[in-house]
Amino acid sequence: MELRNAFRDHPDLRILWVMPDNQINAKSLRFIDDLGLREHITFGVDPGSASIDRLKIRLGDPEGIEEGVPHPTTYLLDYQGVVRFMDARTDYHAWLDASLIAQAVAVLP
Repeated sequence: MELRNAFRDHPDLRILWVMPDNQINAKSLRFIDDLGLREHITFGVDPGSASIDRLKIRLGDPEGIEEGVPHPTTYLLDYQGVVRFMDARTDYHAWLDASLIAQAVAVLP
């Protein structure tokens, strides 16, 4: 929600939230819907966590429920698909500060 609010003045900015297929369930869908996120974020499914593995962001020692889950990771791509910002975290409780993304957006070509 904070991220969406921070970029309210950037209508061309798109957020894509990719989840491993084993994390799509009634609880995760309820979370998405309860916050009204489907209206503002495009959700993608990563079958078998193939993209997560290609990006080398899979949790190293997951519990059963976390199998195939990535570290919380944020990428900022420009219109040509060039990665202009990347942040990967090991702590799910430490959210990326939206001001860091705002700084990266401000210098996009």
